[in-house]
Amino acid sequence: MNGLAAAKINLHLHITGRASNGYHHLDSLVAFTSLCDEIAISSADDYRLTVSGSDFSEECTTDDNLITRAARLLAEHSGRPLHAHIHLVKNIPVAAGLGGGSADAATTLRMLKTFWNLTTSDDDLVAIASTLGSDIVACLHNKPVIMRETGNLLKSAPQLPVMHGLLVNPQVACPTPQVYKNHATSSKAFSEKVHFPLSFASAAELCRFLNEQTSNDLTEAAIATAPVIYDVLDELNKSEDALLCRLSGSGATCFALFETSLNAAKAYEAIKKARPEWRAFQIILNQKN
Repeated sequence: MNGLAAAKINLHLHITGRASNGYHHLDSLVAFTSLCDEIAISSADDYRLTVSGSDFSEECTTDDNLITRAARLLAEHSGRPLHAHIHLVKNIPVAAGLGGGSADAATTLRMLKTFWNLTTSDDDLVAIASTLGSDIVACLHNKPVIMRETGNLLKSAPQLPVMHGLLVNPQVACPTPQVYKNHATSSKAFSEKVHFPLSFASAAELCRFLNEQTSNDLTEAAIATAPVIYDVLDELNKSEDALLCRLSGSGATCFALFETSLNAAKAYEAIKKARPEWRAFQIILNQKN
């Protein structure tokens, strides 16, 4: 059985408050991209997770791996043995603000429900996902959504157009806890939740709204953690016909959105020529199947 786990980007990210336990409340429009990890599940007499791809090439069965944790929780919930061989082909950069691990865990839950022929309800999958991480519930839906509170409260997203884009990762560490710590100590005022229209007719209309009404509130904190992010954004802003250039999540990946695939391709070639040491991906968002 084969499936895809799509990378997500945060089209905006507002920090709207802080809970008594210290966690930040957020407001974020999330969209999913054509950059995907690949997951294959086959029968086995025990549990095994193997990983290959550009970021991993070794056996990976550690308890803190999100795929393993998701599989174990689903097996415990359904009262069945944890028997499956899961193979992950890792294409999404790790710890890059693209939700790759979360997407892998969410896809594993959906696939194992089918593979094991479970009667587990969608609400039960959401409950399991919510215990694993703040954005796994959004990845379980795998379609544009607005994340609020600590990320587990989901609201319907506006209807979004198909968009073409470019992801650029400078291949530096940008630990999320440090980014949030930097933001918390910056005395930056909390932002308001965004009220979106029901739909956007074009990429240009959406990006105009995002530029005028939203931001990624973690940008300065992320740059303080990994200064090269400033260079990535600067390079992306040089891209001809870029409609929106922004940090995704807590970084270090940044993105640019374009009206056409040709414009995105030209920007991709320019980035690869100017900064070959960075990883770049040309993507499509909200691609209709």
